[in-house]
Amino acid sequence: MKLFFLLWILPVTLGDTHVTCIYSEECMLPCTSTNLGIIHWYKDKNPVHSYYNNQDQLDYQHKDYKGRTSLFSQSEIKNGNVSLLIRNIRVQDEGRYRCYAADDKTNDEKYVVVAVEAPAKSVDITLKDDTVTCNTSGVYPEPNVSWSSAPPAKEPLSTVSQREDNLFTVTSQLKVDVSDTYIYNCSITTKNAKKNIYTASLKQQAASELNNEFIFKCPITKDLDYTLTLSFSTTILRYDSKTSMKDIPMQWRDKVTFHPENGSIILSHLNQEQMGTYTCESTTAQYRYITQTKLPPRGLGTGAYIGIGVTAAILLVAICFVVKILQKRFCSADSGEKSHSPEAQQLNGISPSPETNGDALTP
Repeated sequence: MKLFFLLWILPVTLGDTHVTCIYSEECMLPCTSTNLGIIHWYKDKNPVHSYYNNQDQLDYQHKDYKGRTSLFSQSEIKNGNVSLLIRNIRVQDEGRYRCYAADDKTNDEKYVVVAVEAPAKSVDITLKDDTVTCNTSGVYPEPNVSWSSAPPAKEPLSTVSQREDNLFTVTSQLKVDVSDTYIYNCSITTKNAKKNIYTASLKQQAASELNNEFIFKCPITKDLDYTLTLSFSTTILRYDSKTSMKDIPMQWRDKVTFHPENGSIILSHLNQEQMGTYTCESTTAQYRYITQTKLPPRGLGTGAYIGIGVTAAILLVAICFVVKILQKRFCSADSGEKSHSPEAQQLNGISPSPETNGDALTP
């Protein structure tokens, strides 16, 4: 057996094949040969997988690959497919692998260079005071962070650290001048930029109001499956574009209307307690959009304010009218007192004149 394991015949070396493997997933290292008696896979000098006598021979397999490797079926091998499958890819699996295949007459060698990537699966973005923070973890290789914003902001400050498992954590902060409407985009990019870009967006917008209905949009991606949630202290809408399933709590069903074809949301029949900030989050495998929409205090539109003004004016006129009537009555009462009898005038401290009393005393 050892003779087979150590068998070396002058190899035929071809150009390297490059493969990118995704962290924690399976990865296939391609190799074909017509020499099928003995198959060895190596990384550096470490044996990764061996096959001869029509079966796997793993006594000499390096401990880092125990239980993680396999070849294809015997029928595939007989057809010349000697590719290696590695499960649960790790950062340590990066490197140059040698595929060695031989029979009793000749042998050949081929090389596969493995790169490992752990793209960002989610990015958090938050705004506190005048700082927008974007962060993610479990990324490999070391990522790049890029920002875009409206209104424009200062240069970001980013920090990157590497964990014990060799994956990276990144935090980036952007100082901003907060306004009533804004949008901040943070993108995390790994080496294969065309595929592995994750963008998080934070946006604040105003709602349009028409006939006491508030209308606004949540960003959606028509070409990608997405999930959407709308919340106001609690979640009031969930939508899954893949299944077209929509979930709205009973108490909100007559208040929330969602149009998945364009992401528009209509809120109606709201009371004063339901005014405030609504947060819509739309998420895909590569994007996360967080949109906050502020509704006016108490939900009163222009028409309502005009109505209140008209009502107040009518009430003021009515008060003035009542006041005038009361003033008239008081004035009439005052003039009536002047025509009282002499006795009444005396009670009020008024001396009767001779003209007002025909029964004046004679001397």
